[in-house]
Amino acid sequence: MIKRFLYLIVFVSLLSCSSKNKAPSSIIQPEEMKSVLWDVMRAQNLAISVSRSDTTTNTIAETKALTQRIFEIHKISAEDFNKSYNWYLRHPELMKVMFDSLYNQKQRANKLQTDQQALHDSSHHKIPEQ
Repeated sequence: MIKRFLYLIVFVSLLSCSSKNKAPSSIIQPEEMKSVLWDVMRAQNLAISVSRSDTTTNTIAETKALTQRIFEIHKISAEDFNKSYNWYLRHPELMKVMFDSLYNQKQRANKLQTDQQALHDSSHHKIPEQ
């Protein structure tokens, strides 16, 4: 689901045209926006995981609740986020940098998780005494 979301964002971004390289002060700045987007994507994954394990959970409602909590943590409103997100969609060069960075962050997180799982698995295998 995140891959489709990322592809959609990149595709829409490439269709947009702009030559400005700096976000105005009324827009969430790139580093903060990247952080918010990272948290929103993680919240979407969490909502999907919860709804798969608990069929009484409404994925859309869970996603909205988690996203609202993320906005509170980052001290922004949904309006701030949407305004900024739409601005970045119209500025694909900045959006691309953010999503490239998010992709790399996801790759690092996946590697860390894999490494930790391998370490955990190896600690449960005792070497037989000779």
